Amino acid sequence: MLSLQAMHGTTRGEDLFEQVVLAMNKFDLQFDKLSGLATDGAPAMVGVQKGLTALVRKEMSRLSLDPNELVVCHCIIHQENLCAHSLKLNNVMHTVVSTINFIKSRGLNSRQFKELLRELESEYGDLIYHCEVRWLSRANMLARFYQLREEVKQFTEMKGKPVMELSDSKWLCDLGFMVDITKYLAELNVKLQGPNQLFSSLLSNVKSFEAKLKLWQLQLEKGNTVHFPTLQEQKPAVTSEYAGECAKLHQAFRERFQDVNRYQKDLNIFATPFNVEPADVPENLQLEIIELQSNDELKARYHNLPLLEFYKLCVGAEDFPILRRHALKFASLFGTTYRCEQFFSKLSLAKTRLRSRLTDLNLENQLRVASSSLPSDIRRLAKEKQVQPSH
Repeated sequence: MLSLQAMHGTTRGEDLFEQVVLAMNKFDLQFDKLSGLATDGAPAMVGVQKGLTALVRKEMSRLSLDPNELVVCHCIIHQENLCAHSLKLNNVMHTVVSTINFIKSRGLNSRQFKELLRELESEYGDLIYHCEVRWLSRANMLARFYQLREEVKQFTEMKGKPVMELSDSKWLCDLGFMVDITKYLAELNVKLQGPNQLFSSLLSNVKSFEAKLKLWQLQLEKGNTVHFPTLQEQKPAVTSEYAGECAKLHQAFRERFQDVNRYQKDLNIFATPFNVEPADVPENLQLEIIELQSNDELKARYHNLPLLEFYKLCVGAEDFPILRRHALKFASLFGTTYRCEQFFSKLSLAKTRLRSRLTDLNLENQLRVASSSLPSDIRRLAKEKQVQPSH
């Protein structure tokens, strides 16, 4: 964390821009060093006229800087979750959620259902709630419900509230497809999480998933369910509907990630400099790319070192000044707001309603320690304090 700016009034785009400028002035940072902005897609951030990104671009134009050089990215994790909403098998979600709510939202039903699972020696002890805010909960909820479908059917019939869909083979096929596809989406989401993720690596994961969706669509059109084991277990007669769901999901990914895909050429120069054609890169980089690709020693080190270590150790400012600056730009980009979300969790722990007298300065200092990767030397700090002797 560089700085924590307290905002006690409105949080419009103008207010955010003002605080950003104050923080930059405080640390003597210039706009020509700004590589990109990662946002959550809120209007105050991405508004065309008065959003933070628009105001930053206007300021760059005022300073005679090219605003098109600024890489603006809507959090890739958030985008992936929005794409997942394009799955329209609402009959599955409505039935599953309402059935789980019937069982778990009533204390007596919940206790009796758990007791039934113990008597039947089921693999799991209970169902799982689904929460839209917790993006990975849908896959876990559907998978658990599918595993306990027979127990749920038995329990609801005992209660006189039978779920007719649990006896419908077509609905069970829909459920099986949703279990498989949401599992794949959850796995992608987990891959996109974590600190220190390079922008190029994040987009590679997204492109890989798009290619898988295309493959699944073609296979399902032919009735091949090899990559959907839960659906395959239900032996569906027709799978063209599920191929259509994959097609819609693929289209959603293409539309939502078209803005960041335009940086693909620049990312290829950064991530795979030995594989690009010199004639296809910007003219100011062509000569340095040729020199780099002609050096066999650098090529060997590229294959044996992590990408950032390669640029740090082998691409010096003396021999490759333009390429090094290009690498610094794309290595410094944030493709997600993962760090911010992680930071908000620490903020909610530090700033509670019981600490109403906590000042902005003290809060910033506490959060700086909480978010730092440097370990605290408690013994050294304790030695600097005078011990209170007994009286």
